[in-house]
Amino acid sequence: MSFVYGQTAVKKSCISTSGGSYTNGNITVTYAVGEVAVQENSQGNIHISEGFIAPNILTATGIEDYRELYGVHAFPNPVKDHLQIELPDEQNYEIRLFDISGKELKNIFIEQSEYQLQMSHLPSGMYLLVVIDRINKQAKIIKIQKL
Repeated sequence: MSFVYGQTAVKKSCISTSGGSYTNGNITVTYAVGEVAVQENSQGNIHISEGFIAPNILTATGIEDYRELYGVHAFPNPVKDHLQIELPDEQNYEIRLFDISGKELKNIFIEQSEYQLQMSHLPSGMYLLVVIDRINKQAKIIKIQKL
């Protein structure tokens, strides 16, 4: 005996075109236009998931208790060939690049306030750039679109 599970009817609807939150009873859905990683929400036997669920980069990099690292800039974004990364000052930084599935593509340590990351060899898509200052327990995660 085999079983086939599936949706019998799909009702298409749009909550909003700009993002925000929608609450109905004790269920709240938060959404944003352009987000590539959306969280799942469950309440009782209702389960809502939308888009790609990204891995927890904070846990994978060991920065879940870090504060925000200010003064980090990455441009151009979207990028085609080279991503210019500007940092607040010259000290020890760890720069990590992940694809959208969570696979680490680059992990380097620098002691300068500027770095140029070569991205021309990567396929088009979304990436996560993680800049870490482990001494001061600060980090910045930036979504990068590769053309």
